[in-house]
Amino acid sequence: MVKIMVTGIGGPAGRNVALLLLEKGHTVIGVDMQRISLPGVKVHRIPPASHPSFLEKLYTLTVEESIQLLIPTVSEELPILASEWKKWSDIPAVIGQQQAVSDADDKFLTYKRLSSHGVCVPRYLLPSQVSSPEEISLNLGWPCLSKPRVGRGGREVVIRNIKDWPAISMLDDRYILQEFIPGTDYAPEVYIGKKSVIVVLEKTRLKEGIVGNAAEVKRVNAPDVADIARSAAKAMNLTGPMDIDIRRRNDHNPVVLEVNARFGANIARAKEVLDAVLEDFGVC
Repeated sequence: MVKIMVTGIGGPAGRNVALLLLEKGHTVIGVDMQRISLPGVKVHRIPPASHPSFLEKLYTLTVEESIQLLIPTVSEELPILASEWKKWSDIPAVIGQQQAVSDADDKFLTYKRLSSHGVCVPRYLLPSQVSSPEEISLNLGWPCLSKPRVGRGGREVVIRNIKDWPAISMLDDRYILQEFIPGTDYAPEVYIGKKSVIVVLEKTRLKEGIVGNAAEVKRVNAPDVADIARSAAKAMNLTGPMDIDIRRRNDHNPVVLEVNARFGANIARAKEVLDAVLEDFGVC
């Protein structure tokens, strides 16, 4: 049994990873920017990833707590840790390569990379690339979505209709406009390492109604969804755990909406993904 630090312990991904680790008998130390209480877990507060002292505080805690493995679960931390953690510490961290993680953090760069490798993504544009509702009608169709290029979950994901053109015209290129994909929504939990593990979860209810995070999921057998999730990871040159959002078009073909380079909120329904990670890091 080892001592493992999990970041974002107050979020669904961090909490579920921590609970699974506790089930296996590991000692879990949590960190979060909020004051969090979780039975069986010692929790420290740390500043957000955007704070200048974030890395120093995280490193200090890993040393003080004699941590043997770091599992980040907060999207905002991922590019920083992928770029900087090895400069600070030789404690292994469950995270992918710097460039791949950085590209996955930006939905515009994700779509560019995936589409260049033949992986199906929604039709998309930056706000600066359209100057009229007619252009959106021609290139994306109505309704469409607007969402931050860098963000997570359902934050600021808005379904737009033609009457919303004045609001769309005010958006800058920190946002992306995207074709609305109406079909079945999936959240495959993926690990790419010494072996690949993909568990396809179908979102049966969404917190925001027809977009956003899953309120309920179920395991399903959907080989085409598993195949496109695997292709997306390969196109991104990304290894490690991934939470990938995929939807079907009306013709039933799956389309990749997001690639998150971390465990997802529904990891408790895909325990074998965490098992594969721990096995690769030599943790029983």
